[in-house]
Amino acid sequence: MLGTGVFFASAALFGFIALNITVKHGEEVAVPEVVNKSVTEALDVLSERGLELRKVGARNNAVIPENFIMSQDPSPGTIVKEGRPISVTISLGSLTTVVPNLAGKSLREARVELNRVNLRAGRFSKIHNKSEKDVVVSHTPPPGREVSRGTSVDMLLSLGPPSREYKLPDLVGLQRDKVKVVLEAMGLKLGDMAVRKDLEHPRDTVLEQKPAPASLVAEGSTVSLVISALQTKEEQPDRKSTVFLYSVPYGFWSKPVRIEVLDAEGSRTIYEEVTEAGSNIELPFAYNDQCTVRVYLDGKLDMERTFR
Repeated sequence: MLGTGVFFASAALFGFIALNITVKHGEEVAVPEVVNKSVTEALDVLSERGLELRKVGARNNAVIPENFIMSQDPSPGTIVKEGRPISVTISLGSLTTVVPNLAGKSLREARVELNRVNLRAGRFSKIHNKSEKDVVVSHTPPPGREVSRGTSVDMLLSLGPPSREYKLPDLVGLQRDKVKVVLEAMGLKLGDMAVRKDLEHPRDTVLEQKPAPASLVAEGSTVSLVISALQTKEEQPDRKSTVFLYSVPYGFWSKPVRIEVLDAEGSRTIYEEVTEAGSNIELPFAYNDQCTVRVYLDGKLDMERTFR
C-alpha cells in the first residue's frame, strides 16, 4: 500500500514538472495592435512579445501612408503562443500625392523633395532673378495640387541677379594704364592686347578697341585693345625677310591651317585657309629683329619656330 502511494506521488511530481516545462516553452501572449503603425514600429511591438511579422499582401490606400500596416490577423487581443507569426497587409500609399512648395529651394533640394513624394523633376527654364543661381522661382503643377504619382514637375530656375550693362566709352587715344583703371572702375576686364607699329602716337596708346565705343557691355565683360608699339622712327628695328615652309600632315581630309607671326609689331596672321592634306605651304614674310612663327592645325598648336 505504501509502495502504491509513493508511485502515485512520483507520477504526480513528474507530471507537474512536465507541464511546467511545456508551459514555459509555449507561453501564451495577447496579440498587440499594429494597424496604422509603420513596419518598423510593428516589428518592435511584436518582437517585445515574442511574435513575428509576416507580410501577406500590399495594396494602395488613400488614407494609410506608404509602408504602414493596413490590417492584421489575428486581431488585437487574441491569445496566441510565443513565436506565432502575425500576418499583415502593408499600405502602398495613395495613388495620388500633393505637390510640395519648391519655391526658394535649390535644385538639389527640390529633387530630394520630389523624390520623397514620388514625383519627378521635369523640364527646366531659366530667367534672371534676385534669387541665387539654380534656386527654384516657381513650378508647374503649383504647390498643393493633387496629382498622380510619378507626375513630372517643370521648374523655373534663377540665373541669379541680372548683370549691369554699361555703354563702353571711347578708349582710343588713351594710354594703356589709364584704360585699365577706367575698365576696372566699370567692372570690366582688360582682355587681349595686340601690338601694332605706329609712328604717330606715343608707345602704349590705344589704337583700336573691341567692342567698339558706345557698345552695351555686361558687367564682367572683357575689352580687347590694339596698342601702339613704336614711338619714333628711330625706334623702328631693322626688318628682315625669310621664307617659311610647312607641310600639312597626310590624311583623308583637308585641314584648316592658320599661321601667325609674333614680333615687335605684335601678332598677325599670314596664312589662314583650309588646305589639302599633304600639301606644302611656302610663305615669304618680313619681320622686325626676331620673330616666332606658330602653326595651328584644326585650332591646335602644331608647330612653333623662332627666326632671328
